[in-house]
Amino acid sequence: MNLLSRWMLCMLLLALPGGTCALELTVKDNGRRLSVPAGEAITIVLAGNPTTGYAWEVADLDRTVLLPDPEPAYLPDSTLTGSGGRYTFRLLPLSSGMSRLKLQYRRAWEKELPPLETFSVEVVVGPPDPAIVSVTYQDSGGAELSASFDLKGKRVSLLLPGGGRVLLPQAVSASGARYSDGSRTFWEHQGKGTFTEGEKIVFQGSVKAESSMMIKEEVR
Repeated sequence: MNLLSRWMLCMLLLALPGGTCALELTVKDNGRRLSVPAGEAITIVLAGNPTTGYAWEVADLDRTVLLPDPEPAYLPDSTLTGSGGRYTFRLLPLSSGMSRLKLQYRRAWEKELPPLETFSVEVVVGPPDPAIVSVTYQDSGGAELSASFDLKGKRVSLLLPGGGRVLLPQAVSASGARYSDGSRTFWEHQGKGTFTEGEKIVFQGSVKAESSMMIKEEVR
């Protein structure tokens, strides 16, 4: 199986019970040593400006332990010419082990010069956490919402289509699974997920993988 096929398979597995998407790192985490269970995706968000010729790239990584997306995502801060933005790297821990992850900010044609900035962490990958169940929902327009259910803590962590994160405690529900902080609510019922803010429906979609339809049984 080639690297692209492995990546596509792993992205599919993230939509099934057993994988999660919960850990986000930023520049303040530079130099950390951290532990994650296999299957818990890691995202790293770093500021950058490609109009200057500089870009963030992976410099060091054990791909048998951590599998990255083919390319980082880039989101500009504004529509103004020359404005900077944020690079987002996403990696999936594949198997138990340790990997150093190093990113560097440099111009592609200046390989002989040291990078302008670097970011590095050491990642120790352990066994999957059976108390975490994660599912990805997709709406009719293709937007996605990821929900990681903490069965022990009785809460859910949501990664919204726009990139924001919400943590909600479990609430009383007559059917399905309901999580709410009083103003924001996520309701999972028969493979469909709905996120609301007040009376407004922000997202409504279905589980991407058909085999994840039994998620409702896991989170009750």
